Amino acid sequence: MFGLSFLNAGLLIFAAATVLPLLIWLLAKKKPPRVLFSSLRFIKLSEQQEKSRTKITNIILLIIRMLIILLTALAVARPMLSSKRFGASEKHPPTAIAMILDTSYSMDYGEDGSSTIQKAVQAIESVNARATATDRLILITRDENWNLLHAQIYAGSIPQDILQTIEISWQPISWIDALQLAEAKLREAQMPNSEIYLLSDLINEDITLKSHHPVAVIPLSGTEARQNLSLREARVMPQIVGRSKQQSIEFRLSNHGDEARSEVLIQAILDDIKVAEKFVSIPPRQSIIETISFEARGEGWQSGYIEVLDEYLLADNRAYFSFEYYANPKVGVVTRSRLPQSLASILRVYAGGINPDIIDPGQLNLQSISGYKLMIFYDFGEMSPRIREVLNALDQAEIGTLFCLSSKLSPDARAYLEQRFGTSLKAYSPAVRNIDFISPHHRVTAILADKQRKYSEIKGYWEAGGGNAIIASGAQPLALSTENSALWLWDIASDSAFFIDPAFAVFAYRQASVLQSVNLPSSELKVGDVIRASALGLPSREFITLSTPQYIVREPGLYTINPESPNASVLAVNHDYTDSEPTKGKITGKVKYFSSDFSSEIFMSRMGRDLWKWLLALVLILVLAEIIIVKMAESKPQMRS
Repeated sequence: MFGLSFLNAGLLIFAAATVLPLLIWLLAKKKPPRVLFSSLRFIKLSEQQEKSRTKITNIILLIIRMLIILLTALAVARPMLSSKRFGASEKHPPTAIAMILDTSYSMDYGEDGSSTIQKAVQAIESVNARATATDRLILITRDENWNLLHAQIYAGSIPQDILQTIEISWQPISWIDALQLAEAKLREAQMPNSEIYLLSDLINEDITLKSHHPVAVIPLSGTEARQNLSLREARVMPQIVGRSKQQSIEFRLSNHGDEARSEVLIQAILDDIKVAEKFVSIPPRQSIIETISFEARGEGWQSGYIEVLDEYLLADNRAYFSFEYYANPKVGVVTRSRLPQSLASILRVYAGGINPDIIDPGQLNLQSISGYKLMIFYDFGEMSPRIREVLNALDQAEIGTLFCLSSKLSPDARAYLEQRFGTSLKAYSPAVRNIDFISPHHRVTAILADKQRKYSEIKGYWEAGGGNAIIASGAQPLALSTENSALWLWDIASDSAFFIDPAFAVFAYRQASVLQSVNLPSSELKVGDVIRASALGLPSREFITLSTPQYIVREPGLYTINPESPNASVLAVNHDYTDSEPTKGKITGKVKYFSSDFSSEIFMSRMGRDLWKWLLALVLILVLAEIIIVKMAESKPQMRS
């Protein structure tokens, strides 16, 4: 029926000081000295009566002092008396409300002419309209940076200019962190009544509530089934036959709704210019792989995005891409042997039909590597000081290097490769192995990871352990990668079946293309990843100089690394598409769901009476009582012997 809670429960520890007067009284008691009087009965009787009255007075004062300390400690802890009898009224009592607004990108879903996040802002404005000057309102979003600036305690209403700064967060904080921040702000508000409101579409959200404050969900959308298209995984297709300016981008289009979509417009945007478009149809609940082609606008960096025109959820309509295009990139091969046909043919395709330059290891020098986009080392013999010097120069010039092994490898070359790739090379094996792992995350192999292969056998390879394997057979790595180089452990001169599979041609072409731009990250970038640069061009076209060479990406788009440098490059950053699939989440814990007409349901808390004033009044009464008792005791005539 009744309940008692404390706003400052931690201060109850000071109630332990209540025992201090008792301890002082016990420890300060002294046995009075014995004085011999004449044997007069009335004196002894008067003495006993006086002692009895004094003892009762002291006990009463002791109790009063202990109550003063106890009640003061309780008053500081702010006790609140709650009861169901304290029902709602037309005028709500002063209340602190913490509203947690979901800013994950699923909230950008549009229906009835407005997005879900716009409806959430309208709901916040409804709370503003009901609040009074005695209320305290707090708005918390799932954007950490926004909270640092704006998650404050406002008197009466959330300012309108603050509401206008709300945007989608591409890397939202967890609900646990948001709820903990709400709890902390409500404690700071020090209000007798407090509530937490959740404003979310609950798409892919599992929320566990552990709060002693009343929690309610404000409804934002009446539509359960969402009709949404998403476009992702825009990847440049290698030009295996006939290198030209015509480029093709492969992408994945998904229909997350239960209705078929026909004549959906897809368009390619290159350097802010639409360069291609096509119409596709897609069944409900299906994903399809499509390609779109366009002509490169010149040599150098090409960047843009593929976009599906879908009005329901704009946040997942784009997939960004970037690549470096040269009609005839210059390729050099350091070798003392004739190139195997499998290697020579793929390098010729990559270089636009031009054969690679063959460089004898004995003639290699710093001048001979000028102008190359890619250097290959195959059967180069001993790891001479001259070759080491050239390799260091290639690394400094950000020119990619590919090491292709034959059946022979000198001990010093083996030691160098082990150190460079963090692996241990054992012995050459002529056995046959079947490829069963292709990394789905590396830029070289991501385009192949989900493709079927007709031939996967490798015949002849160097046994190894450790390193960053992008292709492997069981625990045996077959291709290793670092930031600026790659190592093929298979014998490129063997007649392996994998070398005639189209997947090898795609892999080799992608390997050469990625090594051509070694200053790019090896994996496809997502929001939350780190870009290393001294200066950066942001998707907003703003240029920033970094005090530390690390930048955490917080939104998708195109980023330019060191834009003022001759070696400037472009990074395509995409986000996690988890919220594109509309799976309804759930809330675990005690929660109230408001109706669509929730305005009359807010300010639902009725904590009852704030008792601290009453307690302090009792303390004042007890202090006055103590003074009166002491004065009365002092005014009584003392017995004289």
